[in-house]
Amino acid sequence: MITQEVVSCPIIPYKKLNPGSVDEFLGIFEDVLNLDLERGMELDFVIDSKLGNNKISPTLVLAKPCDAEDIANICKEVYECSYPYKEIEDKHSVKKMIESPEHHFILFKIGDDIAGCFRCALDFEHKKGYTGGFMVRKEYQKSLDVTKAIIGSYAWMWSTYRKEILMWYCENRTAHAASQYITSVCGINTVAFFPNKDVFYNRVESDVMGVIYQEKALIEQRERQTPSLIRSALDSFLHCDNLYGLGGFKLVSPDLMIDYAKVSELQKRFRKDVIADKYGYKYYQFFLSGTKSYFTFLHTPNIQNIEKTKYYVNSLEELYVYLEELLKCIKENAIRYSEVFVSAFCPEHQQLFYEFGFRARGYVPCWAYNKSENVFEDYVVFNYFEGEVSQAELLPIGQELFDILNLQINV
Repeated sequence: MITQEVVSCPIIPYKKLNPGSVDEFLGIFEDVLNLDLERGMELDFVIDSKLGNNKISPTLVLAKPCDAEDIANICKEVYECSYPYKEIEDKHSVKKMIESPEHHFILFKIGDDIAGCFRCALDFEHKKGYTGGFMVRKEYQKSLDVTKAIIGSYAWMWSTYRKEILMWYCENRTAHAASQYITSVCGINTVAFFPNKDVFYNRVESDVMGVIYQEKALIEQRERQTPSLIRSALDSFLHCDNLYGLGGFKLVSPDLMIDYAKVSELQKRFRKDVIADKYGYKYYQFFLSGTKSYFTFLHTPNIQNIEKTKYYVNSLEELYVYLEELLKCIKENAIRYSEVFVSAFCPEHQQLFYEFGFRARGYVPCWAYNKSENVFEDYVVFNYFEGEVSQAELLPIGQELFDILNLQINV
């Protein structure tokens, strides 16, 4: 007698997608997948969708240092050597990332071919993870099941680092909604809009920021102090409140009492350092001699933006001096986009950034981890941009945020 073994795959109902947390996502997929990227993860599940899907499921493999050149070449091919972040086009830089415990690349393999890749960067000190660098070679872009590839990648990342990383974020392009859709399927919600932040294929584009949390970050470890917000930040907060039920807030209109005589004295003590690297990045540090304050940021000249801004000040006068110098840098370098995250508990700082031309275009619960207090603190995303905002393709949640921010665009 001839017998045939029937192999069945778990069927994931489409309505189970878009989970509310990392915990809920892992509850769906952790037992479905064999999370072994060393040997290769097969995506042996089916999403029950009316859309139907006959695309190829890749095998996911954790990249090794010997894969660095392939990853760099994929980046060059996909973006036609126009990728703005040049370290990903450099095999030596990619190799160093792979060798670091703070970075991982996941390869999408079809047979012996590497069809694409995905990346995560881990900030263990602040319990925060970033995901990005999603690229699929052109010959596979219509045949590869990218949704399942990303689901598998997140399942490995979120399960492997569940103890160390409690919040994850990403930035998605708005030239098309595909990447937003794929991440939203995994439970990532859009919470901020970055007008004209990036340049891809030599065209200016806007981005959106998405986040997802482990439940204990939002429920147990979120700072219990009530956020104090200026009017410009309220709409962004309410958008997130609809998503996460953040609770109460205080709406304030701070009357900034700036001592301009003190400002004049501080201006004399202003110093700055600028360090440029081989990829064209410029790292700025502002400081005031005799104080512990600082203001740092990353300038990427080829896309004319400023990001990764961090600061510490003891007074509004110190922040005022730094913002004066930041505006000089913006003008001198024809900066098109600048971004800063400001504490949701410091309305005076929010107001001062507003008066220097920045506008609130996002609210991020639990953005910063306070190690001494073991809590996560909320922050408001402020940004500044130049030029007309090109047409953005947004999912409904992103469009909702864009619509409530519309009165602030180009103001």
